[in-house]
This record gives sequence, structure tokens and C-alpha cells, in this order.
Amino acid sequence: MIQEFLLVDPTSLVEELSLVFDLPTAETLARVMSRTVTQAHMAGVATKRDVDRLEAAIERLVEAQQHTEERMDRLEAAVERLAEAQQRTEERMDRLEAAVERLAEAQQRTEERMDRLEAAVERLAEAQQRTEERMDRLEAAVERLAEAQQRTEAQVQALAEAQRRTEERVDRLEAAVERLEAAVERLAEAQRRTEERVDRLEAAVERLAEAQSRTQRAVDRLARQVGGLSETVGGDIEDIAYIVLHDVLQREFGWRVGPLQRTWQTWDGRPEEVNLFGQASDPAQPERTIWIVGEAKHNLTLKQVERFARQVERARHHLAGELFPVCFCYRARPEVQERLQELGIRLVFSYGRMA
Repeated sequence: MIQEFLLVDPTSLVEELSLVFDLPTAETLARVMSRTVTQAHMAGVATKRDVDRLEAAIERLVEAQQHTEERMDRLEAAVERLAEAQQRTEERMDRLEAAVERLAEAQQRTEERMDRLEAAVERLAEAQQRTEERMDRLEAAVERLAEAQQRTEAQVQALAEAQRRTEERVDRLEAAVERLEAAVERLAEAQRRTEERVDRLEAAVERLAEAQSRTQRAVDRLARQVGGLSETVGGDIEDIAYIVLHDVLQREFGWRVGPLQRTWQTWDGRPEEVNLFGQASDPAQPERTIWIVGEAKHNLTLKQVERFARQVERARHHLAGELFPVCFCYRARPEVQERLQELGIRLVFSYGRMA
């Protein structure tokens, strides 16, 4: 039993294990094997055959570790190729940045694509980090090596597939960048033509501004002319109102109407202009004092009616006698006539009809 125990030499075992594992791991494995043989010896069950089986298991473990390291070497080579592809992509993007600075929208799309590419690389780095963490746990827990090995192989295969898809996406990205460069050149040419058109447009706008200035001066002169014409037309309708109201009031009521005129009256402490103002008398009732207060407009509006109604109320407080409010016009809409009826104000049209 002693001779079988001495078949396990810890020093030589550490030397052999350190050819595959790092020194702390090799020492740990040697200690584990020594304790195993010692416990078996103390239990009286350790034989050379058991030791041989243990050494064979260690050899398989070494072979599996070598296989894992070979896969990791291939993985590192694939990552280096990805880094080179990434380097080429960054060099293309550096050349593109100088032209894309004037094109904010195209730059934004490129940045979004680069963000997605960087995110993919980050995910690859995270997967690599997870693989390394699993390998660390594998070295610390020898008893779970087989299961961890299977998981690692599956992850390596998935990573290889992801690498293949990444390379395909990089190829597509390079093609898209080339198309983008061509589009940027076309857009720059279109921008140059647009700037030329804007220059011509600015010159046209300057000429238009000068024409607008001349037009404004002409409009100002026309406004002054129209203002004078309005005064003339307003005076004409008042002259017609003086004549027509005489006939209408005499025909409708039998009144004798005195002179009607445009005048200024001071009511509520301030002077205000009255279009039609005068007195009338009723031969049937000589004691009546009738004041005629009127408004003469071409096209009578609701706003003018409301303003005249307020003037009539002020006149009632300052004129002793009976007040006869009347509006004279060429035309008035139905709603204007209804409002005059509500206010108790008579309406006389230019052709001599009283509404």
C-alpha cells in the first residue's frame, strides 16, 4: 500500500500540470489529487489501478483544457478580424465627416447607424467577458469542468455565428457608406445650385421691395384721394336726405319741417356732430315741439345703428320736447331694419319710402 501511495509524486505532478495550467491551478490540482490518494490509502482501498485511472482523468482534463484554449485562440483571431473591420469602418467615417458637417440630417442618420454598430460591438465584448468569467469559474471548480466545457463550446459556436452575422452587417454597412458618400456629393452639388438660386432670389426680392415702396407711395396718394371722395359722397347723401325727409314727413304725418342741416351739439359736456338736425311742427297740434335727429349713410350697418342709438339717448336728455329719431340710407340689410324697429327708430330710404 505504501508503494502504491508513492506512485503519486506531488512535485512531478505539479510540473506536468503547469505545462497546461497556470502554477496556482496546477498546485491546487496536485493537492486535490494527493488528498484523494491519501484518503483512499487511509481507507485501505487505494491501488495502482486507482491511481492510473486518476492520472487518465487528469490527462483527459488536460486535453479538454487544450481544446478549450485552441477554441479561445480562434475566437481571439475572429475578434481581431472584427477589430480590423471596425478600424476600416472608422477610417471611412473619418473621411466622410468633413463633408457631412454641412449636412445635419445625413450626419444624424450616419451617427444612428454607427451607434447601432457600436452597440453590436459592445454586445460582442460583453459576450467575450461572460466567456472569460465562465473560464475563470471552470479553473476554480474542476468537478464541474465537463458541463462548463459543453456550455463553452455552445457559446463559442454561437459567437462564431454572431461573428459571421457581424461581418455580413459590416459588409452591408460599408456598401451603405459608399452609397452615402455618393449621395453626399450629389447633395452638395444640389446645395450649390440652391445657393445660386437664393442669390438670384435675393436680388429679385430687393427689386420687389423697391417696387413695393413705390406702390405704397401710390397707395398713400390714392387713400388721400379716396378720403376726399368719401367726404364728397357723404355730403351728397345728406343733401338728398334734407329734401326727401321734408316730403316724407309731410306726406306721412302732415308735419311742417324746418331747415335740416349737419350741425354740432354739446351733449354730456362734449361736442358731437349730428348728420340731420332740425325742428318740425304739427298743424293739428301746434303746441308740440318736435326735434328731428337723424343719421344719413349710404349702406347702414348694425354698428352705425348702435352708435346712433346712443346719440339719440344723449339727445333726449338735452332737448326739451318730442324727439323723432330717423335714419336715412340707400340700403340696409334685414337685420339692420329689425334692430331699428326694436329701438323705435324710423328708417327712410333714398327713394322716399319709410320703413
